[in-house]
Amino acid sequence: MIPGQLPVARLAAVAALPGPQCIRFTDNLVYRLGMSLPRIVSQVVILGSQILGKAFVEAYRQAARNARSGASQSGGGASGSGGTATGNYAGDGSVITRKHRMTVDEACQILNVNNVQFSSGPNNPTVSEELTNMLKAYERLYNANQDTSKYLLSKVVRAKDRISAEVELAQDLFKLQAEQSESLSQKKN
Repeated sequence: MIPGQLPVARLAAVAALPGPQCIRFTDNLVYRLGMSLPRIVSQVVILGSQILGKAFVEAYRQAARNARSGASQSGGGASGSGGTATGNYAGDGSVITRKHRMTVDEACQILNVNNVQFSSGPNNPTVSEELTNMLKAYERLYNANQDTSKYLLSKVVRAKDRISAEVELAQDLFKLQAEQSESLSQKKN
Protein backbone atom coordinates (compact mmCIF):
# COMPACT_ATOMS: atom_id res chain seq x y z
CA MET A 1 0.00 0.00 0.00
CA ILE A 2 1.32 3.43 -0.96
CA PRO A 3 1.63 5.86 1.98
CA GLY A 4 -1.16 8.38 2.07
CA GLN A 5 -3.48 6.11 0.16
CA LEU A 6 -6.50 4.55 1.77
CA PRO A 7 -7.21 0.84 1.48
CA VAL A 8 -10.12 -0.08 -0.77
CA ALA A 9 -12.33 -1.10 2.16
CA ARG A 10 -11.76 2.20 3.94
CA LEU A 11 -12.26 4.10 0.67
CA ALA A 12 -15.68 2.52 0.29
CA ALA A 13 -16.47 3.37 3.90
CA VAL A 14 -15.41 7.00 3.42
CA ALA A 15 -17.47 7.32 0.27
CA ALA A 16 -20.48 6.18 2.27
CA LEU A 17 -19.91 8.88 4.88
CA PRO A 18 -22.55 11.54 5.01
CA GLY A 19 -21.97 15.14 4.16
CA PRO A 20 -18.87 17.06 5.26
CA GLN A 21 -16.54 14.11 5.91
CA CYS A 22 -17.03 12.78 2.36
CA ILE A 23 -16.59 16.25 0.88
CA ARG A 24 -13.43 16.79 2.91
CA PHE A 25 -12.03 13.44 1.71
CA THR A 26 -12.81 14.08 -1.94
CA ASP A 27 -11.48 17.64 -1.72
CA ASN A 28 -8.27 16.30 -0.19
CA LEU A 29 -7.99 13.67 -2.95
CA VAL A 30 -8.59 16.25 -5.69
CA TYR A 31 -6.09 18.58 -4.01
CA ARG A 32 -3.43 15.84 -3.90
CA LEU A 33 -4.04 14.85 -7.52
CA GLY A 34 -4.18 18.49 -8.60
CA MET A 35 -0.88 19.25 -6.90
CA SER A 36 0.96 16.18 -8.18
CA LEU A 37 -0.37 16.25 -11.75
CA PRO A 38 1.64 19.32 -12.86
CA ARG A 39 4.74 17.82 -11.26
CA ILE A 40 4.22 14.53 -13.12
CA VAL A 41 3.56 16.30 -16.42
CA SER A 42 6.62 18.50 -16.00
CA GLN A 43 8.79 15.47 -15.20
CA VAL A 44 7.51 13.66 -18.30
CA VAL A 45 8.17 16.73 -20.46
CA ILE A 46 11.68 17.23 -19.05
CA LEU A 47 12.58 13.55 -19.37
CA GLY A 48 11.19 13.39 -22.92
CA SER A 49 13.10 16.49 -23.99
CA GLN A 50 16.32 15.07 -22.52
CA ILE A 51 15.85 11.82 -24.44
CA LEU A 52 15.05 13.63 -27.69
CA GLY A 53 17.95 16.04 -27.19
CA LYS A 54 20.41 13.19 -26.72
CA ALA A 55 19.00 11.42 -29.78
CA PHE A 56 19.37 14.54 -31.94
CA VAL A 57 22.93 15.14 -30.73
CA GLU A 58 23.87 11.53 -31.47
CA ALA A 59 22.22 11.70 -34.91
CA TYR A 60 24.16 14.87 -35.70
CA ARG A 61 27.41 13.27 -34.61
CA GLN A 62 26.69 10.21 -36.74
CA ALA A 63 25.86 12.41 -39.75
CA ALA A 64 29.12 14.31 -39.26
CA ARG A 65 31.04 11.02 -39.06
CA ASN A 66 29.33 9.79 -42.22
CA ALA A 67 30.11 13.03 -44.03
CA ARG A 68 33.77 12.82 -43.03
CA SER A 69 34.10 9.18 -44.01
CA GLY A 70 32.09 9.79 -47.20
CA ALA A 71 34.51 12.51 -48.23
CA SER A 72 37.50 10.26 -47.72
CA GLN A 73 35.95 6.99 -48.92
CA SER A 74 33.09 8.20 -51.14
CA GLY A 75 30.37 5.87 -50.05
CA GLY A 76 31.36 3.04 -47.77
CA GLY A 77 34.79 1.65 -48.54
CA ALA A 78 36.17 -0.49 -51.30
CA SER A 79 34.68 -3.71 -49.97
CA GLY A 80 32.46 -4.09 -53.01
CA SER A 81 29.46 -2.30 -51.57
CA GLY A 82 29.54 0.95 -53.51
CA GLY A 83 33.00 1.98 -52.42
CA THR A 84 35.63 4.07 -54.07
CA ALA A 85 37.03 1.46 -56.39
CA THR A 86 37.53 3.38 -59.60
CA GLY A 87 39.31 0.78 -61.58
CA ASN A 88 43.00 1.22 -62.17
CA TYR A 89 42.72 4.95 -62.69
CA ALA A 90 43.46 7.02 -59.61
CA GLY A 91 42.17 10.36 -60.91
CA ASP A 92 39.08 12.23 -59.78
CA GLY A 93 36.94 9.10 -59.96
CA SER A 94 34.97 9.84 -56.82
CA VAL A 95 33.11 12.71 -58.50
CA ILE A 96 32.28 10.57 -61.50
CA THR A 97 31.31 7.67 -59.24
CA ARG A 98 28.86 9.86 -57.35
CA LYS A 99 27.48 11.31 -60.59
CA HIS A 100 26.89 7.95 -62.24
CA ARG A 101 26.25 6.07 -58.96
CA MET A 102 28.47 3.26 -60.16
CA THR A 103 32.16 2.41 -59.97
CA VAL A 104 34.24 1.41 -62.97
CA ASP A 105 34.53 -2.11 -61.59
CA GLU A 106 30.74 -2.44 -61.37
CA ALA A 107 30.34 -1.06 -64.88
CA CYS A 108 32.90 -3.53 -66.24
CA GLN A 109 31.11 -6.39 -64.48
CA ILE A 110 27.76 -5.36 -65.94
CA LEU A 111 29.14 -5.12 -69.48
CA ASN A 112 31.37 -8.17 -68.98
CA VAL A 113 34.56 -6.43 -70.11
CA ASN A 114 38.02 -6.34 -68.57
CA ASN A 115 38.93 -3.39 -66.43
CA VAL A 116 40.41 -0.69 -68.65
CA GLN A 117 44.05 0.24 -67.97
CA PHE A 118 44.76 3.97 -68.19
CA SER A 119 48.54 3.99 -68.07
CA SER A 120 49.99 4.43 -71.56
CA GLY A 121 48.15 7.49 -72.81
CA PRO A 122 45.05 8.27 -74.86
CA ASN A 123 46.24 6.30 -77.89
CA ASN A 124 46.76 3.11 -75.92
CA PRO A 125 45.59 0.17 -78.10
CA THR A 126 44.42 -1.69 -74.98
CA VAL A 127 42.00 1.14 -74.27
CA SER A 128 40.65 1.16 -77.81
CA GLU A 129 40.23 -2.64 -77.82
CA GLU A 130 38.44 -2.49 -74.50
CA LEU A 131 36.24 0.32 -75.75
CA THR A 132 35.22 -1.65 -78.82
CA ASN A 133 34.52 -4.67 -76.60
CA MET A 134 32.51 -2.43 -74.28
CA LEU A 135 30.48 -0.99 -77.16
CA LYS A 136 29.78 -4.48 -78.54
CA ALA A 137 28.70 -5.68 -75.10
CA TYR A 138 26.57 -2.56 -74.66
CA GLU A 139 24.78 -3.05 -77.98
CA ARG A 140 24.23 -6.75 -77.29
CA LEU A 141 22.86 -6.17 -73.77
CA TYR A 142 20.83 -3.14 -74.84
CA ASN A 143 19.12 -5.08 -77.64
CA ALA A 144 18.54 -8.09 -75.38
CA ASN A 145 16.89 -6.01 -72.63
CA GLN A 146 15.16 -3.42 -74.79
CA ASP A 147 11.71 -5.02 -74.55
CA THR A 148 12.02 -6.64 -71.12
CA SER A 149 13.33 -4.89 -68.06
CA LYS A 150 13.71 -1.12 -67.82
CA TYR A 151 15.83 -1.63 -64.69
CA LEU A 152 18.37 -3.80 -66.50
CA LEU A 153 18.32 -1.47 -69.48
CA SER A 154 19.11 1.50 -67.25
CA LYS A 155 21.94 -0.43 -65.60
CA VAL A 156 23.46 -1.21 -69.01
CA VAL A 157 23.18 2.42 -70.14
CA ARG A 158 24.63 3.72 -66.87
CA ALA A 159 27.51 1.23 -67.10
CA LYS A 160 28.38 2.43 -70.61
CA ASP A 161 28.11 6.07 -69.54
CA ARG A 162 30.33 5.41 -66.50
CA ILE A 163 33.11 3.81 -68.52
CA SER A 164 32.83 6.49 -71.22
CA ALA A 165 33.12 9.22 -68.58
CA GLU A 166 36.18 7.55 -67.10
CA VAL A 167 37.82 7.26 -70.53
CA GLU A 168 37.06 10.92 -71.31
CA LEU A 169 38.51 11.98 -67.97
CA ALA A 170 41.65 9.92 -68.58
CA GLN A 171 42.08 11.33 -72.09
CA ASP A 172 41.63 14.88 -70.81
CA LEU A 173 44.20 14.21 -68.12
CA PHE A 174 46.68 12.77 -70.63
CA LYS A 175 46.18 15.76 -72.95
CA LEU A 176 46.73 18.13 -70.04
CA GLN A 177 49.90 16.29 -69.05
CA ALA A 178 51.13 16.38 -72.66
CA GLU A 179 50.47 20.12 -72.88
CA GLN A 180 52.29 20.72 -69.61
CA SER A 181 55.28 18.69 -70.72
CA GLU A 182 55.36 20.61 -74.04
CA SER A 183 55.21 23.95 -72.26
CA LEU A 184 58.00 22.87 -69.90
CA SER A 185 60.17 21.73 -72.82
CA GLN A 186 59.52 25.03 -74.66
CA LYS A 187 60.50 27.02 -71.59
CA LYS A 188 63.77 25.11 -71.34
CA ASN A 189 64.63 25.82 -74.99
